[in-house]
Amino acid sequence: MSNEHPAHARAASGPGGSARPDPAAYRLRTRALWCGLAVVPATVLVVFLSLTTPEGSGCALKGDCGTTPGWVYLATLAVAAGSWIHALSTPDGPAPASSREAAFWTMIGAECVFLLLVLVYFGG
Repeated sequence: MSNEHPAHARAASGPGGSARPDPAAYRLRTRALWCGLAVVPATVLVVFLSLTTPEGSGCALKGDCGTTPGWVYLATLAVAAGSWIHALSTPDGPAPASSREAAFWTMIGAECVFLLLVLVYFGG
């Protein structure tokens, strides 16, 4: 006979008494978390590296920057944020949900487009 309280046994196995999520689902959620958080340092790095070029310094000093409208930047960040939230909040199942994986890759794509837009803006 076990000395463990039944409530503790249910809590250890997850909500509703189900088993822990599949390791692949956990890895995908972890990758989504870190890739979403990495967009801020990546943006700072892209801006810094862009400002070290002659075009980038001309943009900062003379105002000869790109002409991409601001709503394009916001749209790519909105797509990335929505995909990030979906990738993190999709319930775990026996395997990663296909929608979570699609949201993860959509987030990666939107972040890359955003960083490319920042690079083009400072590149003139």
